[in-house]
Amino acid sequence: MEYKPLGFALVALAIVLILFDVFFRYRFIVAGERIWRIDRVTDKACIVALGDALCSALPSATQPTVRVRATRNPYLSSPTPEPNPR
Repeated sequence: MEYKPLGFALVALAIVLILFDVFFRYRFIVAGERIWRIDRVTDKACIVALGDALCSALPSATQPTVRVRATRNPYLSSPTPEPNPR
């Protein structure tokens, strides 16, 4: 029975990670008529539509990289998904 404290620590760690993932991982920002979901761990921003997060796919290593001039979202004042001041 020497492993009881280790078991309790693992259970406590699992509970903390589950609570973080459920309550603190994503930040939701309303910008105009769009809702952005920002992952606090990876800083990946996605548009939420009808309950689904629409995230752009990352280019794979086999596809050639094409540089495209970044366009700004007309609902945002900066290229980052932060809301406009009202």
